[in-house]
Amino acid sequence: MCRVFVSGRGNVFMREIAEHLVEALVLMGRSGQLVIDDLPDSGGDPLENLVVAPHEFFVLSPASEPDRLRAAAASVCINTEQPGTPFFDLAMTYAACGPVVLDINRFSLDAVHRWGLAAVHLPLGCTPSMDVWGGDHRARQTDLAFLCGRTPRREQFIAGAGGMLWEWRTDLRFFSWHRPIIGDGPSFTAGAAKLAELADTRILLNVHRGEEPYFEWARVVEAIANGCVVASESSVGIEPLVPGEHFLMAPLEHLAEQAIALAFDEPRRLAMAEAAYKLATTDLSQSESLQGALTEAAVVAKRGSRGAGSTRRARRPRPSGSATGHMLDKTVSDLKAAYLAQIQLSQSIEASISLVEHGDPDHVEVVSTSTWSSFAADVSVVIPVFDQGRHLAEAVLSVIAASGEAGPRTEVIIVDDHSTDDSRQVAERLLDAIAWFPVALIARAANGGLAAARNTGFNAARAPYVFALDAASVVYPTGLRLLHDHLVAAPADVVAAYGILERFDTTGSLGLTSHLPWAPDLLVQEAFIDGMALFRRDAWLELGGHSPDARLLGWDDHDPWLSIAELGQRADLVRSIVGRRREPSESMRKISDVDRASTFVLLRERHPRLPWPS
Repeated sequence: MCRVFVSGRGNVFMREIAEHLVEALVLMGRSGQLVIDDLPDSGGDPLENLVVAPHEFFVLSPASEPDRLRAAAASVCINTEQPGTPFFDLAMTYAACGPVVLDINRFSLDAVHRWGLAAVHLPLGCTPSMDVWGGDHRARQTDLAFLCGRTPRREQFIAGAGGMLWEWRTDLRFFSWHRPIIGDGPSFTAGAAKLAELADTRILLNVHRGEEPYFEWARVVEAIANGCVVASESSVGIEPLVPGEHFLMAPLEHLAEQAIALAFDEPRRLAMAEAAYKLATTDLSQSESLQGALTEAAVVAKRGSRGAGSTRRARRPRPSGSATGHMLDKTVSDLKAAYLAQIQLSQSIEASISLVEHGDPDHVEVVSTSTWSSFAADVSVVIPVFDQGRHLAEAVLSVIAASGEAGPRTEVIIVDDHSTDDSRQVAERLLDAIAWFPVALIARAANGGLAAARNTGFNAARAPYVFALDAASVVYPTGLRLLHDHLVAAPADVVAAYGILERFDTTGSLGLTSHLPWAPDLLVQEAFIDGMALFRRDAWLELGGHSPDARLLGWDDHDPWLSIAELGQRADLVRSIVGRRREPSESMRKISDVDRASTFVLLRERHPRLPWPS
């Protein structure tokens, strides 16, 4: 009996690897058993105890460390981690206890050898259960997909490709590393559901976690077993796959362009898919590769040519309570308080002037295009503007482009928050130029800040759905349609929909935001959803709008998401690029970031029922 061990508390894709290995054992004519969480027994042949992902299996086990080490000595570890990560080093700590190590990638196999350990390559292959496609030439609903854990490098790639990807049917999924992925979720599918999605996808984009040319075999074999062509950045250890015949391979800087070119050429894509599928069912058989690896591992283990496993000394953490740290925190807090006081004083003066001149501290003047009064909109787009007149036309024109024949009926509400530049004049000239489109300009007589400007626009909105757009950002032509269609069909507890946004400034692309699925336990750790989203207007009014608390400077966008989560409601991620978010160097977020600690204390006080870290 060969038993394959895996953690039930770890990432689900490790369990999938274990399940495929058990299936391969049965196809080999051997008795195989999947074991969840229980430690291997000491004694017997370690090659009968295969531990998948030792960095998860042993660390997540409730057993004592001596028991874990004894179990590791009675087993053969299958390493699934890339070198250069703390997970790899952790895996090696336990793998070193056994007689031999199996590694799923030739690139990391070399790193195992550098640890002085005897190791054998265990190629990941295909099993019959992976194939839900069966060679059927039916139409596929997704053109390009991306299914990866989030890393800055991957986010930068998708951001840079956003200008090409928005017009295709995409499924762009990132998952966060803040907790193990134990099953299906809003941005992660496992098992049969994942295989079915790959069978419905034309091209799967593959980008490495870091600079190492590690070929992600676990992702690749499932794709090619379902007729989905892999477009990967340059890698090593790709044999027996041949670039250009079984999959697309290109340097990262050219990968998006070549993947798009392949998407345009369906005969070429289909020929690649069929060639790779044929290879998957023959040379990439998991049962044959497992049989060969176990045979070689038995020889290597008997030879006993393993060096002593090395250890790593942990760095001593720097004391967090140093006097210097406290002094710096106090200085930063004082600077932020002074800055807020200056803003509040300026706003108070402007409100007083408005009261004297107009009899109302919140006085506004409204002008609109001739088509405004009679127009019935599906979506109201609210664009607050303060000293950003130079970008305003681009933002408004992007909305018009997104309101074409396929898009929702859209109106635009520009809220000038008493700009000191020519933003109001720019807006007025813009209304004259696009008199045929329903646009209203609301000019505030006193500056109130982003929250007040957004509230002014949302209160004036007439459509059942309201989209928040920064004056310096743009929405792609398909963006409003994707968000509107999703939110209209969503259940009532989904009060907003957001899509993936490229972050950029004058230097170019900076990465992504709003690319992770709704997760309250992550919302209390970081602001990962931008305010550029589509809301149900009635639900937004029930929330009370944006908070006027000036201490939320730069975090005005994040507070409503916490309110939604605290009420047991949620927002949905639409897994496509929907727009671009400009981040100028003078961004309020960058000013507020100097004192994140006090901001999160404030947010915790405002939303005490959320799962804040202890």
